[in-house]
Amino acid sequence: MTARLKQNTQQHNIMKNNMYIAAFAATAALASCGTTDTDPPTVCDSDNLTGLPSILAGELEVEAGTTVTLHDAFCDNDGLAEIRWDLHTAEGHSHDEEHEGEEHEGEEHEEEFILWSGSDWEKLETRAVEGTKTEEQFTFDVPLTSRGLWDVVVSMVDAEGNAADDILLVVHVENDHLPLFALTTVGGVDPAEWEGEEQVWEPGATVNVTGSVSDSDGVAEAELLLIRESDEAVVWSAEIPAAGESAIDFSIDVVVPADAAAGEYHFEMEAVDGAGVDMHTGFHLEVE
Repeated sequence: MTARLKQNTQQHNIMKNNMYIAAFAATAALASCGTTDTDPPTVCDSDNLTGLPSILAGELEVEAGTTVTLHDAFCDNDGLAEIRWDLHTAEGHSHDEEHEGEEHEGEEHEEEFILWSGSDWEKLETRAVEGTKTEEQFTFDVPLTSRGLWDVVVSMVDAEGNAADDILLVVHVENDHLPLFALTTVGGVDPAEWEGEEQVWEPGATVNVTGSVSDSDGVAEAELLLIRESDEAVVWSAEIPAAGESAIDFSIDVVVPADAAAGEYHFEMEAVDGAGVDMHTGFHLEVE
């Protein structure tokens, strides 16, 4: 199998968010000269009569292959200017410090371990608006290649340049079309206990990985790989014996080469089901 996880998206998302913040700040600076209005815009109508989900829901479960529409009313005392919806994978970063709006006060947000689906699905939409109230919809198609957690971040700025705190909606994507990997332990520890801590493996180390891979069409092929991100080189790999079973448990020792260069790596898990549908997932780590 040749599918490879792309480099961890954390740096990409940080750079992208910095660009958006700079753009919003520029809009705010230009619009706010000589004004006294300091009230930011808000999502003003939580009683959604359309029956469509709201950005204020906090979390939303969806199925791969479906179309989802969010519907919200946005208000400002003097007038709205711009609304932005940013949908991106939740893998590799956290919005804990970025989204401390009124909707999340008193809640704790720990960064949880996420097995990325390998999909680079994302959508960004920026819309110019006006008036003191507007009802807007944001629609996205959930691809069949996605599974896991995605973030939808809504940003608002009014005509005077006042920017509201970003609002975060976590989208849980369920997918019955792809092989499913589940990790039980990595080095004897349940990944759910990592709490956002990046894994660090030493050259020459042996790390036992236990888990399972399953698919309703049967698992035809499965493989584990350790990939150096700097040049996409596979420095270790092992096949998981598969002959069409619907579920396979595995316990495999990952051996980090003694001469492995220090740097960023990906532990990757790949599988192909009986219908020929392939899946790759995994997590980022450091070798040092």
